[in-house]
Amino acid sequence: MLSRWQLLVGEGVLIQMLEVHEVPVTPYQQNATLLLCTETMKAAACDVGDSAPILERASQLGCTIEIILGTHGHLDHIAGTANLMELTSAPFYFPQDDDFLRETLPQQAAHYGWAPVQVPEVNRNLKGGERVEFGNITLEVLHCPGHTPGHICFYEKESGRLIAGDVIFAGSVGRTDFPKGSWEDLQNSIRHRLYPLPAETVVHCGHGPSTTIGREAATNPFVRA
Repeated sequence: MLSRWQLLVGEGVLIQMLEVHEVPVTPYQQNATLLLCTETMKAAACDVGDSAPILERASQLGCTIEIILGTHGHLDHIAGTANLMELTSAPFYFPQDDDFLRETLPQQAAHYGWAPVQVPEVNRNLKGGERVEFGNITLEVLHCPGHTPGHICFYEKESGRLIAGDVIFAGSVGRTDFPKGSWEDLQNSIRHRLYPLPAETVVHCGHGPSTTIGREAATNPFVRA
């Protein structure tokens, strides 16, 4: 899936700058994403529920994972993060308001019958309004609470791509019945953070197929614009 383009001056040829690779992981088929800057072959790995499939995809692409991102602290989104950090030495960027989930990963794993999970250390606490850079790519951080209090999304303005985590899905929205979830906050996040984005924005969801902002604003049965 193509995500950012640049016009070569004097040649009139569009070349690819950013690729977004979705890699389903864990029994919950969570969409980990590998964001690749093709100019530098540097990548960001987001929501690493399992490290092995992400490492395999990075090896196939011949890229280097420069940073690791987390949209929120649920087990299926960050269970493989500590292992990936050890194998790549890449730093982990994460929203501090979800530390209560990150710090209880071993308990989450035991509760759901998973193998033991190591708690990843955070190298940078992310907040809404900040920017994250890797290679020649810049991502905007959008704070979108509701599914969890610290949940963030990553938006690449030039390409019109959104890494949405579990805020919104194709025809659905994130659950709010987990600890510290809020239906009111989720609706506000979707209406006031996501739906104002351009309608053609491609939304890479935490589970299931991709969608667009325009499609969800017009047809999502749970939250309409």
